[in-house]
Amino acid sequence: MKTWTRAAIDSDKERFMWIERYATPVLAYIDDVWDMFKAGSDGEFSAAFYGDELGGIGKLTRLFDGYAWLETLRVHPDYQGKGLGKAIYERYMEQMTDMKLSAVGMYTNYDNIVSRSLAEKYGLSVAARFSEYNAGEIQADKSPFDGLTLVTPEHSETLLSERFNKIRGFLVLNRTFYPVKPGLLKKLAINKWLYTHEHGIIVMGCRFQPKKALHIAFMDGNRDKLLQLAKAHAVNIGANMVSAMRAYDDEFENELFLKNGFTKNNTDYITLWKGLDEAGGK
Repeated sequence: MKTWTRAAIDSDKERFMWIERYATPVLAYIDDVWDMFKAGSDGEFSAAFYGDELGGIGKLTRLFDGYAWLETLRVHPDYQGKGLGKAIYERYMEQMTDMKLSAVGMYTNYDNIVSRSLAEKYGLSVAARFSEYNAGEIQADKSPFDGLTLVTPEHSETLLSERFNKIRGFLVLNRTFYPVKPGLLKKLAINKWLYTHEHGIIVMGCRFQPKKALHIAFMDGNRDKLLQLAKAHAVNIGANMVSAMRAYDDEFENELFLKNGFTKNNTDYITLWKGLDEAGGK
């Protein structure tokens, strides 16, 4: 039977959630992001069909400027092996051309050979390996803390550009890998993720599911103090957990998070990219 794709429509939601429930039962968020993903201004939420049956889904998201992110690729077990993953990637590549995007990335578990192989088939290659750290049952002062200041977009470049050499290629929120490239700093500030404090600077926030976790993408300064600040911020916004991803071989960061009450996930993650070098340097 023929495989084909189209943009998601409102009546697809229950089917999309059904696909997610069986394809990735421990990673479910479509109900929370449906309206945001379906808006489509920064990339299509796509439905993949095998004949007349909707069996796969995928989302392309413009991160900033010419950089895009491939996410939420799910194929129901009943439809795996029928070419729906390839159909979604074909639609991803069409969108890259239509939207004039020069670089595109995705992430997967370090040991997910199937996901990695599919990405590599379409020209993506491994760019980095990261570990994830999480702290739940947060104990922190809920009282407002003085001195935490959002950075405005016009001041973002000056603040972080000199610190780029301290960042291992990507800043990560919600397991979305943002390349450290021109345009990122303004994006961070526009999204209200970039803060200054007397203890240093910190990039923290979330793309979606704010009550689930606050994500720390970068810190510079007194990191122990900044981590405590992040935990207090998580309590204030009602997040259940604080999460961070760092380069898997960064021993300093590993020690920092572990000594501050974080636990390290048993699996690592890799991000694969196409066109990252061609899109420009720092």
